[in-house]
Amino acid sequence: MIRRKSLIVLESAYPFVFFTQSFSDPTKFREAKVDFFNKGLTSNGCLNRELPDSPSTVYEFLKSIFKYERDLDIFLEKLSEKGATGEIEIALNNSFSEVGHCQASGSITQLQDGEYFLQGFFVGVTPVKELEKSLNLEDKMLETILAGIGDAVCVFDRDFNILFRSPLHIKWFDDPKAFMCFKNIDKSMPNRHVKKITPNSGEALHLEVSTFPIKNEEGDFFAGINIVRDISRTLKLEAKSQELERIKQDQANEMDLKTIIGSSKAIQKVLKAVQKISKLDTVVYIQGDTGTGKELVSRAIHKLSLRADKPFLALNCGALSETLLDSELFGHIKGAFTGADSESTGLFEAADGGTLFLDEIGEMSMGTQVKLLRVLQDGEIRKLGSTTSKKVNVRVITATHRDIETLVTENKFREDLFYRIHVFAIHTPTLKERDEDILLLADKFLQEFAQQQNKIIRKISDEAMLLLKEYSWPGNVRELRNILERGTVLCETDVLQPCDLPISILKNGNRKISPQALNAVETTSDPYKTKIIASLEKNRWNKTLTAKDLKMSRATLWRKIKEYSLQNH
Repeated sequence: MIRRKSLIVLESAYPFVFFTQSFSDPTKFREAKVDFFNKGLTSNGCLNRELPDSPSTVYEFLKSIFKYERDLDIFLEKLSEKGATGEIEIALNNSFSEVGHCQASGSITQLQDGEYFLQGFFVGVTPVKELEKSLNLEDKMLETILAGIGDAVCVFDRDFNILFRSPLHIKWFDDPKAFMCFKNIDKSMPNRHVKKITPNSGEALHLEVSTFPIKNEEGDFFAGINIVRDISRTLKLEAKSQELERIKQDQANEMDLKTIIGSSKAIQKVLKAVQKISKLDTVVYIQGDTGTGKELVSRAIHKLSLRADKPFLALNCGALSETLLDSELFGHIKGAFTGADSESTGLFEAADGGTLFLDEIGEMSMGTQVKLLRVLQDGEIRKLGSTTSKKVNVRVITATHRDIETLVTENKFREDLFYRIHVFAIHTPTLKERDEDILLLADKFLQEFAQQQNKIIRKISDEAMLLLKEYSWPGNVRELRNILERGTVLCETDVLQPCDLPISILKNGNRKISPQALNAVETTSDPYKTKIIASLEKNRWNKTLTAKDLKMSRATLWRKIKEYSLQNH
């Protein structure tokens, strides 16, 4: 015979659960879209209607569930004030469920990416009790309910004799005793685990097996109930959610890498190195000429690393004297040197947990090199004037435009420090080493500065593009950025022209411009020829792309190239 206390298990076994799509402002949770809900309260046949498949707002969703507006107002007010409600007993809308009353709770949770989501739980407190009270259920009727619910159920006595098994439990398991999670009913605890089976249908199922002890009126254990729920769909949803999270992270990583613009082989090699090293805590050494974007690369490494939510600090070691550099890096106590009127926190301490970028490390004095080596080896810093050390956890990225190996041979840089920082090296190419990226960078800078200056500049003229391609760029990307900023200031039309560029670009310094390029800039007698030459240069002499750019057939382009005796030098 099934005792009344076994109903307690059923009352807590079928909660109604929902959660929302992510949202950025926790104060606007009412407008968040409901993303998922289960059929919890339908399990015992109490749901009167299906919920809508199309996403609705939290407010609309809850309004259809709560019977009284005052309960809904209290629920929303607690969420608004504290981000969580605790358990509140509410009355359910009759059109939603016949359960009557339930315990409702909700909470707003922040995700790792800073977004939020709302989850809610509704657990029936009266459904079975009300049915029992009004209908005076007999054992046979209770068995009918147990057999008709969506989960598999097995009830056994204290001697583990089977009292009842639902058809689904019989279908899934040949030996029900194999899933009883305790040997002694008096020393039992509720237990849940997941079991994978492959029934005769051939499709694998993931089952959540829950076993609960049942007490009588005196509080003694006299039986147990085994409830098995098919969670295959839930696991698929979780796997899909994890996959979406991975895709989202990959997209975020791509966005971080897009700060480094370029499609050339040289810059793609840099990007691959950044992706390879970013997740590790290895010391990184960046070698490259001035203006090639060494700090940009170091920031990308930090943003893709596991330290991305911690500080990123940068320091140019060549800009300070030895004493000031030591103070900046390690901090100092009051009175450590003349002018040290108060205690100072160094960058290593400020960057604890994050990343410290040391640019132009080749300019660092030998004395500071010794202190830096100690930090890299022991992870400890000591403020100037102090006698005690402090542990720090900082990833160090160094960079220089100088040949450190030469400095080592000249005894201007410590060999042991060189080997300590030269674990993983990245070379940032000069702009001429990646000249196919010049047009991409120029267009990006043009749009950036045009937006800053509230100007509408659609593009760079073909003639100006040709000049940018021919220039030697001793100042690399930094010089290109400065020239585009200047050009944007001077430009008075919607197209940047050669006249908006500095004279160094027009004359190309001491470098001889190719005759065709010079003719394209200084000659106006044949503008059609100039346009063809500029477009060929822009498209790297790809005839198909050039013909498309000039809106002519490929055959016509070939004829013009032959007519003008144009050659790719």
